[in-house]
Amino acid sequence: MPIQINPLSPSMGAEIIGADFSKPVSDEDFTAILQAFYDYQIIAIRDQHLSPADQIAFSRRFGALEDQLNARYILPEQPEILVLSNDVKPDGSPVGLIDAGDFWHTDSSHRPLPSMATILYSLKNPNEGGDTGFANMYAAWEVLPADMKQLLEGRRAVQAVSKFKNKRVAASERRPDAQEKYTEQLAIPDALHPAVRTHPVTGRKALYVSQRFTIGLEGMTEEEADPVLDFLFEHQTRPEFVYYHRWHDNDLVMWDNRCVIHRATGGYTYPDVRLMHRTVIAGDTPF
Repeated sequence: MPIQINPLSPSMGAEIIGADFSKPVSDEDFTAILQAFYDYQIIAIRDQHLSPADQIAFSRRFGALEDQLNARYILPEQPEILVLSNDVKPDGSPVGLIDAGDFWHTDSSHRPLPSMATILYSLKNPNEGGDTGFANMYAAWEVLPADMKQLLEGRRAVQAVSKFKNKRVAASERRPDAQEKYTEQLAIPDALHPAVRTHPVTGRKALYVSQRFTIGLEGMTEEEADPVLDFLFEHQTRPEFVYYHRWHDNDLVMWDNRCVIHRATGGYTYPDVRLMHRTVIAGDTPF
Protein backbone atom coordinates (compact mmCIF):
# COMPACT_ATOMS: atom_id res chain seq x y z
CA MET A 1 0.00 0.00 0.00
CA PRO A 2 1.31 3.51 -0.77
CA ILE A 3 1.96 5.80 2.16
CA GLN A 4 -0.65 8.46 2.95
CA ILE A 5 0.27 12.06 3.82
CA ASN A 6 -2.47 14.05 5.58
CA PRO A 7 -2.16 17.68 6.75
CA LEU A 8 -2.57 18.12 10.51
CA SER A 9 -3.40 21.82 10.80
CA PRO A 10 -3.66 25.00 8.72
CA SER A 11 -0.37 26.30 10.14
CA MET A 12 1.93 23.31 9.65
CA GLY A 13 2.37 19.57 10.15
CA ALA A 14 1.41 16.35 8.38
CA GLU A 15 0.84 12.79 9.51
CA ILE A 16 2.22 9.88 7.50
CA ILE A 17 0.38 6.57 7.51
CA GLY A 18 1.52 3.30 6.01
CA ALA A 19 5.29 3.54 6.54
CA ASP A 20 7.16 0.96 8.61
CA PHE A 21 10.68 1.98 9.58
CA SER A 22 11.39 -1.30 11.33
CA LYS A 23 11.92 -2.59 7.77
CA PRO A 24 13.81 -1.22 4.76
CA VAL A 25 11.89 1.67 3.17
CA SER A 26 11.94 2.15 -0.58
CA ASP A 27 13.72 5.15 -2.06
CA GLU A 28 10.39 6.27 -3.50
CA ASP A 29 8.68 6.32 -0.09
CA PHE A 30 11.67 7.98 1.56
CA THR A 31 11.69 10.71 -1.09
CA ALA A 32 7.98 11.35 -0.45
CA ILE A 33 8.58 11.54 3.31
CA LEU A 34 11.51 13.92 2.86
CA GLN A 35 9.40 16.18 0.63
CA ALA A 36 6.62 16.19 3.24
CA PHE A 37 9.19 17.23 5.83
CA TYR A 38 10.13 20.26 3.71
CA ASP A 39 6.53 21.07 2.80
CA TYR A 40 5.00 20.78 6.28
CA GLN A 41 8.00 21.40 8.63
CA ILE A 42 6.76 18.65 11.00
CA ILE A 43 5.89 15.07 10.14
CA ALA A 44 4.24 12.56 12.49
CA ILE A 45 4.82 9.02 11.27
CA ARG A 46 2.18 6.90 12.96
CA ASP A 47 2.28 3.41 14.44
CA GLN A 48 6.01 2.70 14.45
CA HIS A 49 7.51 -0.18 16.45
CA LEU A 50 11.20 0.57 16.58
CA SER A 51 14.19 -0.68 18.49
CA PRO A 52 16.82 1.94 19.35
CA ALA A 53 18.90 0.62 16.45
CA ASP A 54 15.90 1.07 14.12
CA GLN A 55 15.48 4.69 15.22
CA ILE A 56 19.15 5.41 14.63
CA ALA A 57 19.04 3.78 11.19
CA PHE A 58 15.99 5.92 10.28
CA SER A 59 17.64 9.06 11.60
CA ARG A 60 20.86 8.50 9.69
CA ARG A 61 19.00 8.49 6.39
CA PHE A 62 18.65 12.23 6.87
CA GLY A 63 22.29 12.87 7.79
CA ALA A 64 24.92 12.54 10.47
CA LEU A 65 23.72 12.51 14.08
CA GLU A 66 24.51 15.24 16.58
CA ASP A 67 26.15 14.20 19.83
CA GLN A 68 23.94 14.45 22.91
CA LEU A 69 25.01 17.08 25.47
CA ASN A 70 23.15 15.45 28.38
CA ALA A 71 25.32 12.34 28.68
CA ARG A 72 23.71 11.37 31.99
CA TYR A 73 20.45 10.51 30.19
CA ILE A 74 21.61 8.67 27.07
CA LEU A 75 21.02 5.00 26.36
CA PRO A 76 24.32 3.32 27.33
CA GLU A 77 24.14 0.93 24.40
CA GLN A 78 23.06 3.68 21.96
CA PRO A 79 24.69 6.97 23.03
CA GLU A 80 23.11 8.80 20.09
CA ILE A 81 19.72 8.46 21.83
CA LEU A 82 18.67 10.77 24.65
CA VAL A 83 15.95 9.50 26.99
CA LEU A 84 13.21 11.98 27.93
CA SER A 85 11.07 10.86 30.85
CA ASN A 86 9.62 11.72 34.24
CA ASP A 87 9.89 8.09 35.37
CA VAL A 88 12.24 7.00 38.15
CA LYS A 89 14.36 3.90 38.73
CA PRO A 90 13.92 1.66 41.79
CA ASP A 91 16.71 3.58 43.53
CA GLY A 92 14.86 6.86 42.98
CA SER A 93 17.19 8.22 40.30
CA PRO A 94 15.66 9.64 37.10
CA VAL A 95 15.15 7.43 34.05
CA GLY A 96 15.58 10.36 31.67
CA LEU A 97 15.78 14.12 31.27
CA ILE A 98 12.71 15.57 32.95
CA ASP A 99 12.73 19.23 31.90
CA ALA A 100 13.48 18.95 28.18
CA GLY A 101 11.83 21.64 26.08
CA ASP A 102 10.11 23.55 28.88
CA PHE A 103 10.43 26.93 27.08
CA TRP A 104 9.96 27.85 23.40
CA HIS A 105 13.16 27.12 21.49
CA THR A 106 14.81 25.57 18.47
CA ASP A 107 17.23 22.77 19.29
CA SER A 108 20.95 23.50 19.46
CA SER A 109 20.75 27.15 18.41
CA HIS A 110 23.35 27.76 21.14
CA ARG A 111 25.91 25.61 19.30
CA PRO A 112 28.26 26.78 16.52
CA LEU A 113 26.52 24.34 14.15
CA PRO A 114 22.83 24.16 15.14
CA SER A 115 20.88 21.01 14.41
CA MET A 116 18.97 20.38 11.21
CA ALA A 117 16.15 18.31 12.69
CA THR A 118 14.99 16.54 15.83
CA ILE A 119 13.27 13.15 15.97
CA LEU A 120 11.20 11.98 18.94
CA TYR A 121 9.90 8.43 19.24
CA SER A 122 7.06 8.13 21.71
CA LEU A 123 7.16 4.90 23.71
CA LYS A 124 4.68 5.85 26.44
CA ASN A 125 2.41 8.83 26.91
CA PRO A 126 0.73 10.11 30.07
CA ASN A 127 -3.03 9.84 30.43
CA GLU A 128 -3.26 13.63 30.68
CA GLY A 129 -1.12 16.41 29.20
CA GLY A 130 2.16 15.91 27.37
CA ASP A 131 1.32 17.84 24.20
CA THR A 132 4.12 19.57 22.28
CA GLY A 133 3.60 22.99 20.75
CA PHE A 134 5.22 23.87 17.43
CA ALA A 135 5.33 27.30 15.78
CA ASN A 136 6.01 28.10 12.12
CA MET A 137 8.87 30.57 11.81
CA TYR A 138 8.41 31.02 8.06
CA ALA A 139 4.97 32.44 8.80
CA ALA A 140 6.23 34.49 11.75
CA TRP A 141 8.85 36.15 9.56
CA GLU A 142 6.56 36.80 6.61
CA VAL A 143 4.09 38.96 8.54
CA LEU A 144 6.59 40.94 10.63
CA PRO A 145 6.25 44.72 10.21
CA ALA A 146 8.62 46.14 7.60
CA ASP A 147 10.58 48.19 10.14
CA MET A 148 11.18 45.10 12.27
CA LYS A 149 12.35 43.14 9.23
CA GLN A 150 14.77 45.95 8.42
CA LEU A 151 16.11 45.92 11.99
CA LEU A 152 16.72 42.15 11.93
CA GLU A 153 18.06 41.65 8.40
CA GLY A 154 21.79 41.02 8.60
CA ARG A 155 21.81 41.15 12.41
CA ARG A 156 22.95 38.26 14.56
CA ALA A 157 21.27 37.05 17.74
CA VAL A 158 23.18 36.02 20.86
CA GLN A 159 22.35 32.43 21.91
CA ALA A 160 23.27 31.08 25.37
CA VAL A 161 22.88 27.51 26.62
CA SER A 162 22.84 28.10 30.39
CA LYS A 163 19.49 29.09 31.84
CA PHE A 164 21.42 31.12 34.39
CA LYS A 165 22.34 33.59 31.62
CA ASN A 166 18.73 34.11 30.57
CA LYS A 167 16.38 36.26 32.66
CA ARG A 168 13.33 35.01 30.74
CA VAL A 169 13.62 31.36 31.80
CA ALA A 170 14.11 29.41 35.02
CA ALA A 171 15.68 26.11 36.00
CA SER A 172 13.21 23.32 36.72
CA GLU A 173 12.92 22.37 40.36
CA ARG A 174 12.12 18.82 39.23
CA ARG A 175 15.55 18.22 37.69
CA PRO A 176 17.99 16.96 40.33
CA ASP A 177 21.16 18.13 38.58
CA ALA A 178 19.84 21.48 37.35
CA GLN A 179 22.00 23.75 39.52
CA GLU A 180 25.14 21.79 38.71
CA LYS A 181 24.41 21.55 34.98
CA TYR A 182 23.47 25.18 34.34
CA THR A 183 26.39 26.43 36.44
CA GLU A 184 28.75 24.23 34.44
CA GLN A 185 27.26 25.58 31.19
CA LEU A 186 28.13 29.18 32.15
CA ALA A 187 31.64 28.46 30.81
CA ILE A 188 30.33 27.60 27.32
CA PRO A 189 30.76 30.53 24.91
CA ASP A 190 27.61 32.12 23.49
CA ALA A 191 26.85 31.52 19.83
CA LEU A 192 26.05 34.19 17.26
CA HIS A 193 23.60 33.28 14.49
CA PRO A 194 21.44 35.28 12.08
CA ALA A 195 18.21 36.49 13.68
CA VAL A 196 16.58 35.60 10.39
CA ARG A 197 18.04 32.67 8.48
CA THR A 198 17.52 31.37 4.97
CA HIS A 199 16.60 27.69 4.70
CA PRO A 200 19.29 25.93 2.63
CA VAL A 201 16.77 23.71 0.81
CA THR A 202 13.56 25.71 0.43
CA GLY A 203 15.22 29.13 0.15
CA ARG A 204 12.58 30.62 2.47
CA LYS A 205 13.43 33.00 5.31
CA ALA A 206 12.56 32.11 8.90
CA LEU A 207 12.75 33.99 12.18
CA TYR A 208 15.59 32.42 14.18
CA VAL A 209 15.30 33.57 17.79
CA SER A 210 13.74 31.88 20.82
CA GLN A 211 12.78 32.59 24.41
CA ARG A 212 14.93 29.73 25.73
CA PHE A 213 18.26 30.52 24.07
CA THR A 214 18.27 34.08 22.69
CA ILE A 215 19.57 36.61 25.22
CA GLY A 216 20.58 39.56 23.05
CA LEU A 217 21.04 41.12 19.62
CA GLU A 218 24.47 41.95 18.26
CA GLY A 219 25.22 45.67 18.09
CA MET A 220 22.46 46.59 20.56
CA THR A 221 22.60 47.25 24.27
CA GLU A 222 20.43 45.19 26.60
CA GLU A 223 18.08 48.17 27.00
CA GLU A 224 17.77 48.47 23.21
CA ALA A 225 17.40 44.76 22.52
CA ASP A 226 14.97 43.82 25.30
CA PRO A 227 11.81 45.42 23.82
CA VAL A 228 12.63 43.96 20.41
CA LEU A 229 13.09 40.46 21.82
CA ASP A 230 9.99 40.74 23.98
CA PHE A 231 7.98 41.67 20.89
CA LEU A 232 9.46 38.84 18.83
CA PHE A 233 8.89 36.17 21.50
CA GLU A 234 5.22 37.15 21.78
CA HIS A 235 4.83 37.48 18.01
CA GLN A 236 6.32 34.12 17.09
CA THR A 237 3.76 32.14 19.10
CA ARG A 238 0.63 33.83 17.77
CA PRO A 239 -2.17 31.22 17.51
CA GLU A 240 -2.20 31.24 13.71
CA PHE A 241 1.44 30.05 13.64
CA VAL A 242 1.07 27.27 16.22
CA TYR A 243 0.19 23.58 16.06
CA TYR A 244 -0.14 21.47 19.23
CA HIS A 245 0.69 17.82 18.74
CA ARG A 246 -1.27 15.34 20.82
CA TRP A 247 0.96 12.29 21.00
CA HIS A 248 -0.10 8.73 20.27
CA ASP A 249 1.98 5.83 21.52
CA ASN A 250 4.47 4.83 18.79
CA ASP A 251 4.41 8.21 17.03
CA LEU A 252 7.71 9.06 15.37
CA VAL A 253 7.75 12.85 15.03
CA MET A 254 10.38 14.84 13.17
CA TRP A 255 10.64 18.62 12.83
CA ASP A 256 12.86 21.11 11.04
CA ASN A 257 14.83 23.20 13.54
CA ARG A 258 15.75 25.69 10.84
CA CYS A 259 12.18 27.00 10.59
CA VAL A 260 10.31 25.70 13.67
CA ILE A 261 10.36 26.45 17.39
CA HIS A 262 8.75 24.09 19.88
CA ARG A 263 7.85 23.70 23.55
CA ALA A 264 6.81 20.83 25.82
CA THR A 265 3.57 21.86 27.53
CA GLY A 266 3.79 19.46 30.51
CA GLY A 267 0.53 18.91 32.36
CA TYR A 268 1.31 15.46 33.76
CA THR A 269 2.62 14.28 37.12
CA TYR A 270 4.34 11.08 38.22
CA PRO A 271 3.23 8.25 38.42
CA ASP A 272 1.59 9.27 35.12
CA VAL A 273 4.63 8.51 32.96
CA ARG A 274 6.00 9.84 29.70
CA LEU A 275 8.88 8.09 27.91
CA MET A 276 10.50 9.18 24.64
CA HIS A 277 13.69 8.54 22.71
CA ARG A 278 15.33 11.52 20.99
CA THR A 279 17.81 11.69 18.14
CA VAL A 280 19.09 14.87 16.50
CA ILE A 281 20.32 15.37 12.92
CA ALA A 282 23.41 17.58 12.71
CA GLY A 283 23.09 20.83 10.79
CA ASP A 284 25.33 23.40 9.18
CA THR A 285 26.19 27.09 9.49
CA PRO A 286 23.07 29.31 9.37
CA PHE A 287 23.07 32.05 6.74
